[in-house]
Amino acid sequence: MDDDDAFIGGSGTPPGIPDDPPTMAPLVAAMDQLIASADQLCAASDDDVIDQMRCLERVMRRAQLLGHAHIAQLERRGVASARAMRSTSTFLQTALRLSPYEAKRRVLAAQACGPRVSLTGQALPPLLPEVAAAHAAGAISAEHTNAIISTLDRFPTGLAAEHFDKAERILLDVARRARPREVSIAGARYLAHLDPDGVLADDNHQERVRELSLTQCDNGMWRLSGMLTAACGAQLAATLGPRSAPRPADADGHDPRIHPQRMHDALEELAGVAVRRKELSRSGAPATVIISMTEKQYLSRQGVVDTTTGQPLTVVQALKLADEAIIIGLVRSATGAVLKLGRMQRIATRPQTWALMARDKGCSFPDCDEPPERCQRHHIIPWWLGGPTDIDNLALLCHFHHRVFEERGWACLMKDGLPHWIPPKWLDPTQTPQLNIRLLAEAMPDGSA
Repeated sequence: MDDDDAFIGGSGTPPGIPDDPPTMAPLVAAMDQLIASADQLCAASDDDVIDQMRCLERVMRRAQLLGHAHIAQLERRGVASARAMRSTSTFLQTALRLSPYEAKRRVLAAQACGPRVSLTGQALPPLLPEVAAAHAAGAISAEHTNAIISTLDRFPTGLAAEHFDKAERILLDVARRARPREVSIAGARYLAHLDPDGVLADDNHQERVRELSLTQCDNGMWRLSGMLTAACGAQLAATLGPRSAPRPADADGHDPRIHPQRMHDALEELAGVAVRRKELSRSGAPATVIISMTEKQYLSRQGVVDTTTGQPLTVVQALKLADEAIIIGLVRSATGAVLKLGRMQRIATRPQTWALMARDKGCSFPDCDEPPERCQRHHIIPWWLGGPTDIDNLALLCHFHHRVFEERGWACLMKDGLPHWIPPKWLDPTQTPQLNIRLLAEAMPDGSA
């Protein structure tokens, strides 16, 4: 028994899914025989290999429709709920080790092409009977089916029923002759023909097709995509618009960021505001970052660690990630055993924040006029290097300057109780500490500007 067999039939699988059900035995035996005969393909002609490959593809497609029937049974019986899982999609991820995308795709396909039963127990045809029949015959693949379902789902509910039926036939005809991508293109063209001005896309349709996905890439970055309702999009645009405007030219020159980069930074700033506002958390708890590292990494500040998001980061990056959050430090031994669990209050308290707002009156960086409500609390001596969370070690910085001041060669020091900024040598060879103009009056002995 290999690892897969041990998982599917062992204790890692929810009860009720046997290893080899009797009804599946002939299918399993036939598959074993086909796999054993795969070595004979070496003696087959090119045409024979192609014919067998096409036949196998048709069988695999038909088997997928059998899976729809099983998923329909799972939903009808409430198997996921009985096992304390949120949905059938979640159950499939656990039972079959599927990705969230694949599990959701199968559930949607089963709902559209699988068998249905009325409340009185009467058998009903699939929602998309012609697509189901084509899939059962092996004429189209699961990708084709998914493309048809997702395309029809974009059609506004204001369309007449006959248009949906005709669209299903058109898309099915394309699916029989072309790839899934062409199915989506054909659906978009047909919808543009029916509703060129988009007047049929009412609020109900927008609520139905709204979506947002945030996917982590292999390099640690994140890909954001989706479709927002008109109301959500308008609010987000109104919020990001002012924040994404080019910054006025300063001592470093003009803002070098292009518009997409400024939009990204505006969204990052908005996320930071949400993290800092405790009232946005329904649980009443501030944002928390859990960092897991070995004792050697903790002491040396070197190496790669894990956060609860599963994102690999250097120790320094992980601690900087928690710039506005409470950190729970989980120190592990080399074998993974927990040695120490510490809760450290890194974030400035509310009274400290009020004091900073009264003292700095906004971003403390020279020539910046961002108000205090849009600023972050910056540790002059970094917290992760031992800097205390005290007023004398804190300064307000807007999101932009908080992110770029180090790479531009600036440094901060506390002098006479106010944050001063030391410019890089290329900008000021004397590196004379500078104050924000709002604080100049505070720094002068006679209090005059």
